[in-house]
Amino acid sequence: MIILQTLGLILWLLIVPFCMGLLPLPLLGKKDRTPGVALIAGYILLFTLLELVGIPVVLLVVYNGFTAFKWWFTPVLLLCVALGVFFALKAKKSGQTWNFGGLSGWKAISLEEKLVFVLFLLLVGFQMYMAFTRASFDGDDAYYGVQAVVAQQIDTLYRINPYTGRSAPLDVRHALALFPIWEAFVGSMSNVHATIVSHSIVPLVLIPLTYILYYQIGKILLKKRKDLLPMFMVVIALWQMFGNISIYTTETFFLTRTWQGKSFAGNFIIPAVLWIFLNLFAGDDEQEKSTAQGGFWILLTCLNLAGGASSSLAILLSCLMTVGLAVLFAIRERKPGILIKACFSCVPGGLYVLLYLALTHGIIVL
Repeated sequence: MIILQTLGLILWLLIVPFCMGLLPLPLLGKKDRTPGVALIAGYILLFTLLELVGIPVVLLVVYNGFTAFKWWFTPVLLLCVALGVFFALKAKKSGQTWNFGGLSGWKAISLEEKLVFVLFLLLVGFQMYMAFTRASFDGDDAYYGVQAVVAQQIDTLYRINPYTGRSAPLDVRHALALFPIWEAFVGSMSNVHATIVSHSIVPLVLIPLTYILYYQIGKILLKKRKDLLPMFMVVIALWQMFGNISIYTTETFFLTRTWQGKSFAGNFIIPAVLWIFLNLFAGDDEQEKSTAQGGFWILLTCLNLAGGASSSLAILLSCLMTVGLAVLFAIRERKPGILIKACFSCVPGGLYVLLYLALTHGIIVL
């Protein structure tokens, strides 16, 4: 039983997002067709689909909402997995280069860099061990954790008051943020209790995922000093470990409330916006640059909706960052058309915000 549960968790938390992430990879530049980028892109697409499929179900289905959600969400995910594998194989046959050979890169670096990188891996391993064996609890667990459990056990979405267990009107303030519902989904498909998924399993995935994102950011920032990349990752890991200077820092959320949407917003969504724009800024070869930019604009559009799964505020922040960074990008490139692309990438997030305002201000009553 435990073996089947473990295999189920690996399937839904690693294999499915990775295969989904293969879908946009042919649209990116050669240097970005790596397993790490595939996993990052896969989670962006996963949470985009979570919002696209989940929001109508939450708003329109009163009873058996979680069952309806699974009936719609599961085939959509599997379809994206199949398309990702298909287009990746097609691109491979057409001669596109993929950077999936990590061992050769490891052999190319110096012994000192290898030792520093091993130190980084030990720090991450220590953080994952502590997150798994010393899971912390806070007041928000009484809401976010319980919403996942309610979805699993009572089969409703945001229509039970988690503090009393009684039926209640739709909680419109939180109903569009479906991060707990995703945890319930993973638990249900793997036959694991939602609380175990959120507190014990999700940190083991999101902590490495966040560091993979920071690694991609470091590759761009240190493009001319790649020998400093391992030390950059060590500094980031130490920063996360000793950033608990208050209960409000992203570092505190990262290691003590990893399973909550607010943590995902601060530690993945916002850095992902920076990562995408760093890639848009960084192209050297014009042909490679024009090829990759289309893929990154698509990812940015998805990200500006995917952030809503973690927090409604995350969408506002990502869209504001998109516009601000696009202004700098347009000035640098002297291309006003970049602002048009940025505005289009904010359309899904803007529609999300309008729906949120309509629900919370009584314009739409359910």
